[in-house]
Amino acid sequence: MNAPSSEALAALCSFARLATHAELALAVELDAQGRSTWSTGSPALPLSGFNLARSGILERAWHGEPVDAAGFRLPTAVLHALQGAPTQLLYVPAPSVGSPHSGLLLLWKHHAPAEGITAQLPLLSSSVAGLLSARREATRQLIAHNQFIDLVESVPAGIVLIDGDGVGAVINEHAAALLGCAPGNHRAADLAGPMRALRLRSDNHAELEQAYAAQMGNVNFAATLNWTFGERTFEVDTHPVRGNGEHGRIWLFTDVTADLLMAAELRRLASSDPLTGVPNRRHFEERSAQIIAAREASGHSVAVLMVDVDHFKAINDTHGHPVGDEVLKIVARRCRDALRDRDLFARFGGEEFIALLSAPVIDEVPAAAERLRHAIAAEPITVGGTRIAVSVSVGGAVGEALPGCDATLLEGLVARADEALYQAKTAGRNRVSMAA
Repeated sequence: MNAPSSEALAALCSFARLATHAELALAVELDAQGRSTWSTGSPALPLSGFNLARSGILERAWHGEPVDAAGFRLPTAVLHALQGAPTQLLYVPAPSVGSPHSGLLLLWKHHAPAEGITAQLPLLSSSVAGLLSARREATRQLIAHNQFIDLVESVPAGIVLIDGDGVGAVINEHAAALLGCAPGNHRAADLAGPMRALRLRSDNHAELEQAYAAQMGNVNFAATLNWTFGERTFEVDTHPVRGNGEHGRIWLFTDVTADLLMAAELRRLASSDPLTGVPNRRHFEERSAQIIAAREASGHSVAVLMVDVDHFKAINDTHGHPVGDEVLKIVARRCRDALRDRDLFARFGGEEFIALLSAPVIDEVPAAAERLRHAIAAEPITVGGTRIAVSVSVGGAVGEALPGCDATLLEGLVARADEALYQAKTAGRNRVSMAA
């Protein structure tokens, strides 16, 4: 990136050396303390860093005439490049912002030419200063560019950055893999096709097309949308650079698949009973309220069945709590299998379970309760080679979902079903009892 100005400075040094018959001409960039940050010369020789702060050169007022070199303390690196001590030297200051002591240094081992030739060298000062400034700015831009590349490649997301003029663009490796392009610089127009093709491959492309079409013509629009590709989901954030579309636009593609799966698992855990895996009481109450509210408009009936494992304490006392836990798991699975997919089934607490039958025919409710009872009692439960005879008692209640009743209907059904369950237990267990 800084090659043109460096080559121009080398050419300028070559011109000055040949014109003045100097043995060495150096264009040097010096910082405020007189340290060399960069140099080039003619002939082209490798020069390590050196310091002119104590050489006496920077304190002298120069007017274009070579002077006796004996009064100066030149750095060893310069003497080594010259392969000896100079007899005369001339410095043409070329100060610039950030480099106040830079200039052009000429060294002669013999006598310098007539004054008329060297007197013209100060005319090169502005050229040297301009070229050194251009080279310094190019170096700064190169460093900034490399830092930018390091930054965008270190971000675990696809990045597409469109220049403010809308012509240039840069993409990192993550974005390149998504778009099927090479990472690095591109024409913005060349990325439009791959960007659209990627969007059209998404499962929700119709939704995305509608969302982005609504922003046509708005250079400052910002949006964060999920692009779904099968099991993978990318959160795609696009916004103008520094809030102004004239400065450019950035697209960030972040793979949020793992985050969404984690969130779904957390929701599942929050709504599920950790032992049996069926919904917990909190989820049952929330979902039941939604189901009842949906049934109010049509006046459909709903029913609640309370299921309690008979003599469960005796199972725990006889076989141990781990076996009791396995029994509850199998009871929950058999009950769930005995119900319809649209029915809601949950663990209500301890050895008690509950079911909400959505829109049942009233005469079918006792039969559904009997299916639950039979699903458990028909076959002993085997845990670790031990066959355990298990039965359940079931209490049921039916109610009509009328407008405005959802706040009290579930509470009333649960209370009535629980009373019916108590009647089933007092009547001998392993039976169904329906509330009047």
